[in-house]
Amino acid sequence: MARPPKPAARTMTNVMAVLTGTGRSGRNEASWWTWLRRSLPVMGVVAVVLLISLIAFYVYESNRRGAVVLSNDLITAIDRRVEVQMHAYLSPAQQFLELAGAAAQGRDVAAGGPEAERFALSALPTVGPVTGFSYADPEGNFQFIVRNEQGGYDTKTIDVRNGARRVTWVRRDAAGKVTATETDPTDTFDPRTRPWYQGAEQSKKPFWTPTYLFFTVKKPGISLAVPSYDADGKLANVLGVDIELATLCTFLKQLDIGVSGKALIIDKQGRVVAYPSDDWLPADRPDVTSPMLDELGDPVLTRVYNRLRVEGYGRQVLDIDERRIIVSSEPVRMLSGHDWVVLIVVPETDFVGFVVDSGWAALLMSLVVVLLVAGLTGLMAWRSMLADRRASAAATRQQALELRTQAFVDLAQGAATADGLAGGNLQSATESAATACDAKRVAIWRLTADRRTLTCEDCFDRTVEDHTAGLELHRDEMPHLFAALDKGMPINASDASRDRRTSELFASYLKPLGISRAYLAPIVAAGQPIGLLSVEDPRQGDRAAGLAAFCDALSILLALRFTAATPGAPAAAPALAAAAMAPPAEERPPDSFLQRQARLERTLLQQGAALEDVREASVDRAAVGVIKLPTWTSVTQRPSNGGQRTAMDEIVHELRLSIEQSGATYAAMLDDQIVVAAFSPEADSVGENARCVATAMLALRDRLIEFEDQWGTSLDFRLAIDIGTVMISTVGTEPPTRSLWGGALGVAKVLAATAGRRSVAASETAYEVLSGDFLFRPRGSYFLPETGTMRTFVMVGRT
Repeated sequence: MARPPKPAARTMTNVMAVLTGTGRSGRNEASWWTWLRRSLPVMGVVAVVLLISLIAFYVYESNRRGAVVLSNDLITAIDRRVEVQMHAYLSPAQQFLELAGAAAQGRDVAAGGPEAERFALSALPTVGPVTGFSYADPEGNFQFIVRNEQGGYDTKTIDVRNGARRVTWVRRDAAGKVTATETDPTDTFDPRTRPWYQGAEQSKKPFWTPTYLFFTVKKPGISLAVPSYDADGKLANVLGVDIELATLCTFLKQLDIGVSGKALIIDKQGRVVAYPSDDWLPADRPDVTSPMLDELGDPVLTRVYNRLRVEGYGRQVLDIDERRIIVSSEPVRMLSGHDWVVLIVVPETDFVGFVVDSGWAALLMSLVVVLLVAGLTGLMAWRSMLADRRASAAATRQQALELRTQAFVDLAQGAATADGLAGGNLQSATESAATACDAKRVAIWRLTADRRTLTCEDCFDRTVEDHTAGLELHRDEMPHLFAALDKGMPINASDASRDRRTSELFASYLKPLGISRAYLAPIVAAGQPIGLLSVEDPRQGDRAAGLAAFCDALSILLALRFTAATPGAPAAAPALAAAAMAPPAEERPPDSFLQRQARLERTLLQQGAALEDVREASVDRAAVGVIKLPTWTSVTQRPSNGGQRTAMDEIVHELRLSIEQSGATYAAMLDDQIVVAAFSPEADSVGENARCVATAMLALRDRLIEFEDQWGTSLDFRLAIDIGTVMISTVGTEPPTRSLWGGALGVAKVLAATAGRRSVAASETAYEVLSGDFLFRPRGSYFLPETGTMRTFVMVGRT
């Protein structure tokens, strides 16, 4: 029989029943609370939207009324400011001209010029707007003082007295010192034909020209000219100043009139005097006059101009293209009586548009609140997901670290055995490293005693679960990789094709295997690299944690294994290197030249010819070298440190010098191939000719490698050398030109096309002749045209 609940338990049960709505008396209250809880947010949002709408309407109406009043006050203030600026800008220029007239004293240029020049040179630096000062008389004499680019002033004088004409320029620096005096007999300038002179002469009072582009300084401006008369009322001279409007135009550009409003200065006829822009007058037409208001290409200004012509100037609001435009056109009276008009054009929305914007902003505030809540909720969810992701990443990194730690422990235990990391233990090491690094391939390479070849001790491929060995990487084919290995620093190439240190390894080794990433750890002993550990296509991201430390530790174990396995290796390096370079003597054929000649005779007999028939047009045992240059698109650029037009020009120039120094008897270039040959009728000179061509090939290879380092690029060049029969044809030029074809030339081209990058391939006959003076390494046997199967070699350097 079940025990009845205790009082405390019964109380807690009742409370839970009420809260969950399961109690008899609490069901109605719970339903009401649920409805209220669900409806309150909606009611709150509706209330906020209504409240914001009321606030927005009130703010819109009040701000609109205030903005209209404020806009009128602002435009009035701008009108007054522009008027004050105009007076302050032009008053000094007019006062300067009055003082210059006092210095000239109504005299002609010959009499008053020196005094006027001294005054102008001392006063012009203090009058900013004035660019130049003109002084002319009715006889055509003229003096012009203009500011130069050096900060000084130049004086131009035209003297037409006594029927002669002399034009003189006096140049001065910023300190006022005369730097040069020049004459210009080609100058035909006549001041009496200029508008400022004619306007002052006709009006007989101070005359303001319309705005035009100054010819000398290429800037918009106006000119003020003042005539002077003698006691008899005869015109004595005309003084003028050129006034730049750059400062005034800059001032108009800097005026903040609403958002898109602008202020202009025009005359009573509607011609523009100043415009808030730097390119409203064409700089290539110094004789152009300022445009009318409707010639600026602005449709609003065109409509405004047409309305002003009908309704006159003043303050008004125009409806143009469904827009309300506020136009203020208040006259500004100049000191000389010249009437200009300040025209201010601004859309009404620039002043009251913010009212509409604020209303919409108020209506959108409720949405912003909702979005904030949704954003905070999403942020919390995102942070929760981010925490889970970080925890998963940490677990992955921890798992990778533990796996690599255990793998290293196992490898260290294997190295501690009697055999160390040898034989099957070495294969176990590559397998464990591939699994620990989650890599596609792991290889262990050993550096030969001559430090020019990396030999693969063992390579494990996880995709096929197989081991390989014996592959060789040579220094002359991968100089950048070996240079990095010599420094003893690891290489983490996330993109081996773009890393300069691994680009050559990628092209010849990684790319055919479909591998783009590699981590290379040098194996160092006693401060010198003795091998290389390559981890190819390792897993990236969190699984790469501890990869560098694992590879560095494994390279230390391998260094111990290499040094223990080959004691005293450095002392025997030269002898071992020499033995590795040359194949065993018993493998050499008795005479490859005789075999090639026999094959050639059989080939000719098949074509219905004989070797004796071509003796006169051929050369036996000619030394032929072929250089296959990079593709033309990779050498069309101009090198940064060369004076040639293209990189190919620099390459061809150096090739020509090397060929000339080698003493070769023949050289020709066709597209991307250069042929170098040395031959003579004497049979005993084949060795000398072969050494000549071989020396040229090595010099060209080294020079092209230097170009790669200087230009920071990769040049895909290949070289080859062969010794055999070639045909010679003579082209009927003056002097006659010889052309080589067939035989050894064809063999050398095939070898160059199939050679490794930056290497010199050699045929079997070339090896036999040159092996006593040059170092070679076997490359394999190939079927070559006209010669059949032939052993080939790579020429490394001199002995």
